Amino acid sequence: MKSATAIKALLGLITSLVVALGGCAAGPNYHTPKPDTPPAFVASASANAAASATATATTTAPDLATWWHALNDPELDSLVERAIKSNPDLEIALTRLQQARNYEAVVLGHALPDVDASGAAAKGTGNDLTKGRADQGLRSADNSNGLQHINTIAGFDAVWELDLFGKYRRAFEAARYDAQAAAAARSAVITSLIADVVHAYIDLRGLQINAGILRSASTVLRESLRIVNIRYERGITNELDVQLATRELDTLEAQIAPVDAEVNASEYTLAVLLGEYPESVVHELSTPTLIPSMPAPVAPGAPLDLLKRRPDVQQAERELASATARIGVATANLFPQVALIGSIGSQSQALGTVPGIAKHIWSFGPGAVWPLLDFGALDAQVNIAHLEAHASLMTYRKTILSAVQQVDAALDGYTAQQDRLKNLGDAMIAAQRAVDLANARYNRGLTDFLNVVDAERQFYDLQEQYAAAQVTQGEQFVQLYKSLGGGWQGYQNVPAIRRPQPAIIAAFRRTLSSSAP
Repeated sequence: MKSATAIKALLGLITSLVVALGGCAAGPNYHTPKPDTPPAFVASASANAAASATATATTTAPDLATWWHALNDPELDSLVERAIKSNPDLEIALTRLQQARNYEAVVLGHALPDVDASGAAAKGTGNDLTKGRADQGLRSADNSNGLQHINTIAGFDAVWELDLFGKYRRAFEAARYDAQAAAAARSAVITSLIADVVHAYIDLRGLQINAGILRSASTVLRESLRIVNIRYERGITNELDVQLATRELDTLEAQIAPVDAEVNASEYTLAVLLGEYPESVVHELSTPTLIPSMPAPVAPGAPLDLLKRRPDVQQAERELASATARIGVATANLFPQVALIGSIGSQSQALGTVPGIAKHIWSFGPGAVWPLLDFGALDAQVNIAHLEAHASLMTYRKTILSAVQQVDAALDGYTAQQDRLKNLGDAMIAAQRAVDLANARYNRGLTDFLNVVDAERQFYDLQEQYAAAQVTQGEQFVQLYKSLGGGWQGYQNVPAIRRPQPAIIAAFRRTLSSSAP
């Protein structure tokens, strides 16, 4: 009597909770945090000043979505498009996105009724030989009246766990946010891939120019050595000048082979980014061309705009949303699990047992399970979910901080390289004039050959510095647009996932597809 009273009290408590909390989703509702970003980039003032100083009537800022087109290099445009089509990292990112989208269907399926077919047949000494063989839901409808032995049973049973406390709603939220995070991660891969291709292309052209400078200098120094040898043979100069010219030539030519190896390595890097073997692309990249001209500095906008443009910021925010939804999943596990359970089928006394009798059986009704004493395990899971959400929040804030820092650094670096190129250009003009003057004075016997060597060395060094500065400026240009979140906007079309089918249909379909030739 007392046990019956306790059971009624427990059922009453469960019913009260269902009525009070039914329709509410456990856990906090997610709201996008409002970051305290600065009103403007600290480096934007100098960038705007530089842009005003270099702007012309035809100057236009590059389109953020296709910023590499501003370099006006058809070969580069082709390389970017081929990388988007064939790069393995991008294919991996798409695969992970499709996995996340499929997982949404998994979570949705768990929230809907589950219907199974079950059956059993046996002979033996027991009165009910279907125990332990058929599904427990179907076995709950057992009716042994008039039967000496139950030998066979077959039927269907269904279970629908009611989402009274929002466990599945929160789980579906988390799955949806995870899919959105995976989409943002794919966009981040696109952004990085385009930047890597342009970066590698600029490096390649810079190394090819450097190799050309060395070969041109080698030709000039070889001619200088020939002239010095003639002057030495005629007694106009001494052996020291011959040795100085020889040393200068050999020192410079020692740099050519390593630079050629770096050129080859850059071509191999581009090939991998394109998802191809080096042998497939080396022939089209081997012809040297100039480093693309860089446009004027771009106006970066406000730091708050990065939240909409940067895919890594979007990914961090969606991961925060998912972690917040999982707090609700963990919290819902603290409350009763209520399900509607039904079954229908047939059981019989057969398999040689006489008389042969068959009966229809069925059952339907609710069931509930409530974890009462777990020594804090479920509550600890809620704490863990809260901590994971807090870690995601800190990651989101850190991502925004890094994004703003990267834009400021790229703006400063890009502007600085423009100033450096202007100064190096002026220095190269002066260095060329110094070489001409040194050679003229040496030919007239007014100075020794050391001055000629020094003038030529400084001129070639400035040529290399100028080429390196062009490469660095290009790299800063790439980093600037990567940090601004440009490039992924035009590549958002992804193939649709195949609609998942019920297990029985999928089993036949996959069996037929695996057996097809």
